[in-house]
Amino acid sequence: MQYEKERYGSHTNFIYYLLGSEKAIIWSYQKRLRKTEYYNNTNKKIRCAFSKIILHKKQNQYGLNISVNVFEKGLKIMHLGSVLTNSKVRVGKNCTVHINTALVARGTNAGVPILGDNIVIGVGATILGDIRLANGIAIGANSLVNKSFEEQNIAIAGCPAKKISNNGDSTWHKKN
Repeated sequence: MQYEKERYGSHTNFIYYLLGSEKAIIWSYQKRLRKTEYYNNTNKKIRCAFSKIILHKKQNQYGLNISVNVFEKGLKIMHLGSVLTNSKVRVGKNCTVHINTALVARGTNAGVPILGDNIVIGVGATILGDIRLANGIAIGANSLVNKSFEEQNIAIAGCPAKKISNNGDSTWHKKN
């Protein structure tokens, strides 16, 4: 959790939470998500049950419906707002997620997306179906990703998404 806390900066302490800081609220949610994952993975059933109750309350309050054990370490949620994940989705390390995003199965197909490391998911992006995304991909705002992209460090956008440049995650982080 220390690794993820460093990605949010210094506005994560309790005073900022009381003042309603967006980063502090997101960090509070993410701490609860990671604690629930820990209790679930270490088979601490009673603690896990209570932690899930608190997590579900926060999910409903903030619209962050992220299932346990979906994201590896380094998750960064940019803003409070709707984020929806299927419980079977798997995302690698250092993923950055913006608001109004969905990582879900396609309607009739049970297959779910598998994303690599260092992915940036833009505002309003939807990633659906049995697809694979390579490391370092930046997904543009309001994109619909419904096919796999195996090339690393590229930017994809559009509806349906297609490659738009060779400037993926590494370029995005340099600008921000």
